[in-house]
Amino acid sequence: EEGMPRRAYKSWQYPRPIRRYDHYCKWLQNVIGLLNHREFVVMVGGLVLIAVLGIIVDLYLAVLIAEKGFFLSAIFVALHLGYSIALLAMAGPILKIHVGLISRNEMAQEWKKNEHYVANNTTIGDNIPVEELDDDEYNEIFDRDAFVYDRTRNPFDNGRFTNCWNFWCQPRWPADAKGEF
Repeated sequence: EEGMPRRAYKSWQYPRPIRRYDHYCKWLQNVIGLLNHREFVVMVGGLVLIAVLGIIVDLYLAVLIAEKGFFLSAIFVALHLGYSIALLAMAGPILKIHVGLISRNEMAQEWKKNEHYVANNTTIGDNIPVEELDDDEYNEIFDRDAFVYDRTRNPFDNGRFTNCWNFWCQPRWPADAKGEF
């Protein structure tokens, strides 16, 4: 749309465009954008931390319970250990993806569409933008996990340190903040 900031997205759910749109989160049933992206990453990091600490405590308790012979308690510890492992299995990959996206100053939508990625060893040459591949070749290369991030295709990538600094320290709350950093 005309007049919208770059990286903004107009959704039918909201009257104004979502600035610095990242993705729609099914867990939160809300969009993640300029005003809540940091909080989302902190939340996912907190879930990972809870899972890791839960696993450590559960393993420690399992050793203690085994020594004391409290087998009924062992069932509850085993259930909580399963919960912690499942939580880590769900939240861990999401945190890993977002740490990578932040370090490249890449939005999840751009990553999903492969906007900043190229493919090598294709039938039409090397360093070919992924979106220019035909469907069969795209699928073949995708299966080999052979898409390569090309920093020159991302005008927002200012290097890992600056990207992280801007993500965590750039003011976002002023009404005129467009999120174009």
